[in-house]
Amino acid sequence: AYGIRHLPIRRAEGADEAAAAARRLGFPVALKAGSPTLLHKTDVGGVALGLADEAAVVDAYKEMERRLGDTMGGALVQAMAPGAGVEAIVGAIQDPAFGPLVLFGAGGTLAELVADRQLASAPLTDVDAEELVAASRLARLLAGWRGSPPADRAALTELVLRVSQMVVERPEVAELDLNPVLAGPTGAVALDFKIRVAAVPARPDLAVRRLR
Repeated sequence: AYGIRHLPIRRAEGADEAAAAARRLGFPVALKAGSPTLLHKTDVGGVALGLADEAAVVDAYKEMERRLGDTMGGALVQAMAPGAGVEAIVGAIQDPAFGPLVLFGAGGTLAELVADRQLASAPLTDVDAEELVAASRLARLLAGWRGSPPADRAALTELVLRVSQMVVERPEVAELDLNPVLAGPTGAVALDFKIRVAAVPARPDLAVRRLR
């Protein structure tokens, strides 16, 4: 509804179903454990990338199932992102004191190793979004590092603005985590995403002030 670009994804409950989903999506594909309780799938062997055919999907599913057992929770089959890029995280949270906040920083496997978190209060203007991205340690990588092509900063900034609009208009989105967002020369696409929906708590009208 908010035009956040992401790769097509299908759910599968078995190896054959995963292979069929991959065939419909087109190869190569990624296979990810489907349980929502596995927040760091890579750490437990819950991600297989670059699967080139149905046999590879079946083998990867069975190996993942052997390793994770019932905690696997089926699987998600997703098209692979074309080309390379910089992995970022774009997120948001409804803070009880400050209202909706938008986050930007280093994503992917670096998200917990690199202390790179920039926060801004939503709604953001285009200037706010550009400054949020520019303040990140990723800025030099996004500009092109040691011969790598520069990322499409305009597309990345637009994605940040769309997230800002969503959490302002939809306060029931308590937390949003797009990680990683792959920022490349031709755009920015969310490769994985988590959303927590919650009841909207009553908040006082912060604009009302009364002198006594």
